[in-house]
Amino acid sequence: MNLSYKAIQFIIEAIDYRLEAYEERLKLIEDIDEDEASDIGNDCGFLEALRHDLVQTLQNRETVLLSADRTVRKDGSVSDGLSLPELFQPVLQLSMSDRLLLVDAIAESIRQETLAPGKSETASEETFPRKVSSV
Repeated sequence: MNLSYKAIQFIIEAIDYRLEAYEERLKLIEDIDEDEASDIGNDCGFLEALRHDLVQTLQNRETVLLSADRTVRKDGSVSDGLSLPELFQPVLQLSMSDRLLLVDAIAESIRQETLAPGKSETASEETFPRKVSSV
């Protein structure tokens, strides 16, 4: 399953909420029901490990996104020695919505870079005119 950055953040928040609820429950039943307290303790351990893994996933994604700040040369290589195909792998790790967001960000950066001061049209319309098919 490939979850978006936002989805993982949401899951982490839900785990935090569940852990708080378990802690409150443990305070109430700790001396009354040892079996339930043990089950809750085991569940807390599992949720904490899961939360840790999800946080690591988010940190790795941030590293991948931050490391994308490189210059691609005409021969397809990147300024620090990576080839263009090597950059595809981190992108494939992203969810489809994150990839589309990345495409939008790249397109917008190109528009802003190619847009001359004082013009109101978008650069994409000037630079990449749409083909009109004759039917």
